[in-house]
Amino acid sequence: MLRCCALIALLILVGLTTFQAHAERRVALVIGNSQYREIPTLKNPDKDAENVSRTFRLAGFEVFAAKDLTKLQFEERFRNYLAAADGADLAVVYYSGHGFQIGGENFLIPVDASLKDAADMEVQAIKVNDILRQLRSRSKVQMIILDACRNDPFPRKDYWLRDQLIVAGGSGLAQVTGSQNTLIAFATEPGAVAYDGSGDLSPFSSSFSRRALTPDQEIRSVMAAVRRDVVKATNGKQVPWENSSLIDDVVLMRGAEQPAPPPEAEQDQQTAERGIQIAAAAEAMDNRDIRVPLGVGPVPLKLELPAKDASISLKLASYPAAGTLSLPDRVLSPQSSLTAAEIDKLRYEPQIGSVAPVEVGFDIRAGSAAKRSTMQLSPSVDPCDQAAGEPLDLQGVVSGRLPNEIGGGAVEACEAAVKSYPEIARFRYELGRALLASGRIDEARNVIQEAADKGHVRAVYELGYIAASGMSAAPDLTKANSLYAQASDKGDPYGMTALGRALFDGVGVQRDTGKGLDLLLQAAAMGHVDATKDLAVIFKEGRNGVPADPARALAFLRAGIDRQEAYSMAILGLSPKRSEKTVPVCKPKVVTKVVTKIKVVRTPAPKAPPPVTKIPAKRIPNGTGSASWRGNGGDHPEPRGGGSDSGSTDGDSTGSTDTGSTGTGSTGSTDSGSTDTGSTGSTDSGGTDTGSTGGSDGIR
Repeated sequence: MLRCCALIALLILVGLTTFQAHAERRVALVIGNSQYREIPTLKNPDKDAENVSRTFRLAGFEVFAAKDLTKLQFEERFRNYLAAADGADLAVVYYSGHGFQIGGENFLIPVDASLKDAADMEVQAIKVNDILRQLRSRSKVQMIILDACRNDPFPRKDYWLRDQLIVAGGSGLAQVTGSQNTLIAFATEPGAVAYDGSGDLSPFSSSFSRRALTPDQEIRSVMAAVRRDVVKATNGKQVPWENSSLIDDVVLMRGAEQPAPPPEAEQDQQTAERGIQIAAAAEAMDNRDIRVPLGVGPVPLKLELPAKDASISLKLASYPAAGTLSLPDRVLSPQSSLTAAEIDKLRYEPQIGSVAPVEVGFDIRAGSAAKRSTMQLSPSVDPCDQAAGEPLDLQGVVSGRLPNEIGGGAVEACEAAVKSYPEIARFRYELGRALLASGRIDEARNVIQEAADKGHVRAVYELGYIAASGMSAAPDLTKANSLYAQASDKGDPYGMTALGRALFDGVGVQRDTGKGLDLLLQAAAMGHVDATKDLAVIFKEGRNGVPADPARALAFLRAGIDRQEAYSMAILGLSPKRSEKTVPVCKPKVVTKVVTKIKVVRTPAPKAPPPVTKIPAKRIPNGTGSASWRGNGGDHPEPRGGGSDSGSTDGDSTGSTDTGSTGTGSTGSTDSGSTDTGSTGSTDSGGTDTGSTGGSDGIR
């Protein structure tokens, strides 16, 4: 019995040791907005962001740093950050710039915000609670640090929030309550104003950057020290504040373990030998270009030194501009050192959203001998991601494609990715998308279920859509709404939109107009163009107790146009920019137009587009409680989700191609890259159907 207890105790000790030796995943998003376009610029935020970014890097965080973000740029950066923060031990967001409260809700202001109309707050600003909600669903511990408590600089003081027109009052930011294991820090107390200070940095960021690097200091002690510093620097006018529900200790800067120093004195022969070893080690590492796959976790670099002499040490001379270097037991910072025996365990994880090559340099030392070595790390996107990645997938790594943009080689590319990375759920989901696009419904459903079981959130939504659409069985709206709710709870904008529609109209679930409207607004804030379209319809018509307001409808219509959403653009007679996407797994071939047993439905030529202030809208029932625009003479049912990736900065449109559904019976033109097993319409090899109000396929 004693031997059994001893064995159990030993196993527990080993388990605890293994857990403690695991490298923590800590991710920070740092934003500084200074160069505002419609209001006076701020002098400090850009520099504050640089300083705080450097602090988090020195503490071993993966840092997503950005300055002067527009609303669309924020959506893109935030999605990339969320993909990296998925499953993180600690996720941090630091923001410096304009921010204020309306009706107890805190908003951060992008540099392109004008806030001239009552509806602009919802479409132009960023709600802090939306940020916090996303972090809660992804990380173990969350921190939001707001150096943004300034007076509202805009002349307008009343804005639409949900179903009410709220008059702004007071100044600064409102108090925010977080869930368990959350810390929310403010540069000053609720309702008060933060100061820029007399130097290049704000009093708050200056103190935080310095105090956060104190080794082994718990974050609540750090914030108490920051509070003392700022109160002293501002003569008591500014008092930093935080709300904490932390149950775990959070230490930003851990005491670094440095390798043992080399002997002070060496014999000439020993010095010469070590010089040879150093030169050989530098030659083995220098000028290498290592390709590293994106989005598969830390990748071993498989570096080997010709000698494993215990006296050889390596210190980072230049840290990669993006991404994270680590060993199995710790994340490396720009000041880290490692031994020769550790070099073959070195790993690199590229930063999602960045595929530019980065450099890493080492100072290799042994005694008095030293030599610098530099290598290049080149992130690469897997062919499966390129071929079948999905827009707005918060666990994805690319801007994504609609189903009718998925080419013929996607299934093979994703099968190879699943084989190479069996634990990466994203590749299984993308394989399911490729199978759906090729009409292999049953196989697709099974693979998508596997992805959902492994934790891929968009796969859960996809299962809901399959249940609602009746692809392989009778439609089951109750099951669909349950799956939509699971995806929505995890922050998925597609799940939010689908569940929001159902709740707003009471389709397959008891009607809850307020919650439905909230979910649609949250999805629109994440850049989901179907949500912006649905909201435009709701506010144009006035439905379920929500008052009609054409100006508010127009604001959401413009938001769709900004994101190249085809329905919104068609109403105004605009054409989305067509995306030029290349898929390396697809071989070039000559495409021959073949029209076989296809009923051509002719539509009258489109009339001149109506004035912008008049939004001709008609609701088309589609069995899910959603509403669609009709205009310009088209007759396409509503697309199932996507629209464009709102983070695109190069004009790529994921809603620019005509419908190409897989066995969904849509009416319209199909893209030549899709497999149409039951559609009615004409086959288009790539042109734009000017009579169509649609810009997406019947699957997504």
